[in-house]
Amino acid sequence: MKLKVFTVRMNPATGLFDEGELAAFQMGKEVLDVSEHFLVHERVPTLLLIVKYRDLPEGARAAPVDVARKDWRAELDLLGQRIYDELRLWRGRKAKQDGLPPYLILNNRELADLAGKRPKSLSELREIDGVGEAKANRWGQEMLLVLSKLLAAMD
Repeated sequence: MKLKVFTVRMNPATGLFDEGELAAFQMGKEVLDVSEHFLVHERVPTLLLIVKYRDLPEGARAAPVDVARKDWRAELDLLGQRIYDELRLWRGRKAKQDGLPPYLILNNRELADLAGKRPKSLSELREIDGVGEAKANRWGQEMLLVLSKLLAAMD
């Protein structure tokens, strides 16, 4: 297994991240995992992507994997799906309030992980892949409060 780190800055004119370098990199490789970390550098939203991959043998083709399109909610039980839906609403409100795309607060995989694991502390929250110090410091207490209120209301 190999690692490659990408720093992808948001284009202020479009509000989008340029994924061209990442797409070009994937040729001839099988991507095993991608960890994403959001930060603001020089007032520009930036994604730090850590890609775990392996080189494919000459002529081999990787099976297409579209992680962004996966229905993470479908993998949860009924309670987890209800929690996921409520957390998704919270994420949308918070993103609008902070002027950010919702996936920068929590992507769908992280939402599903949060709904499934239901952390009760910041240290448990940081165990969710993709929720590092920055997200935990910025939104962690609020995530835990929303989660605890949801669980109390569902009992």
